[in-house]
Amino acid sequence: MKNKLVMLSMIVFFFLFLIPGSLALNVPSNESVQAKELLNQVQKDISEMISKNISILRVNETYQEAIQLYSAQMALEEKGGRADYRLVIEYASKISLVEKTALEADDELRIFMKNYANAEKQANLSAMNEDYNQIILSFSEERFEDTLTLIKKGYDRISEIQSSQTAVNAVYSATSKTIKNFFIENGLKIAIIILVVFVLLLVFRSTLIKLRMRIKLNNLIMQKKAINGLIKEMQGSYFKAKKISETEYRIKLKNYEEFIRDIDRQVMVLKEEMFKRDKRRGSDKG
Repeated sequence: MKNKLVMLSMIVFFFLFLIPGSLALNVPSNESVQAKELLNQVQKDISEMISKNISILRVNETYQEAIQLYSAQMALEEKGGRADYRLVIEYASKISLVEKTALEADDELRIFMKNYANAEKQANLSAMNEDYNQIILSFSEERFEDTLTLIKKGYDRISEIQSSQTAVNAVYSATSKTIKNFFIENGLKIAIIILVVFVLLLVFRSTLIKLRMRIKLNNLIMQKKAINGLIKEMQGSYFKAKKISETEYRIKLKNYEEFIRDIDRQVMVLKEEMFKRDKRRGSDKG
């Protein structure tokens, strides 16, 4: 009788404590359920991005890491260890945030491109080609946050260009009318002034050409003096102060000498041309 009571007590203990404990081990924790639900939602988010032809390289890498972490924590939990799903939940939340931003950027980009195309028909937007390309590039590189910021700046830039060109067109229109009216009212006076200027240019053409040649000659002479001054300064730095090396001295000296030879050649050609003009002018007078 006593043995039966002991046996009955063991059976009751088994059913009350051991079986519920073993069943509890197979029941997933609340954290694992939450993590799994978030991962399932992330999978749907990524599928939606794919359906809209949005690049998923950025989120997919994080998703794969989250899956690996989840599997490792589940295995630990099944063995009775203390699992930690916080990082899995954090990764899933980040992916959802990126997906939300990506979809918003996709919608904003489509609207912006339509508005840009319409604005391009009314104004010359070539000045913001670089801005437009940066917006497209930021989206293709999955910098969706930057895309939204750049789109806002893009709208501001379009408005600036349109306002500027509208003002320019208004000024041009008003100026054109004013100039047109001016020529209509003063056509005879303008014609006389143009004729007088033309005659003066013909009369003083030779003098003006000679003056221009003399100015050019003086400029060449001044250039030669300046280079000679640089040569003297460089020689002082090399021979006296020893501030430059022999190699640097020889290279610079060679360049300066080439400059001087080129100037001398130009001076010679210019003087020869001036001589021929003076001779031709003397022959005409004779």
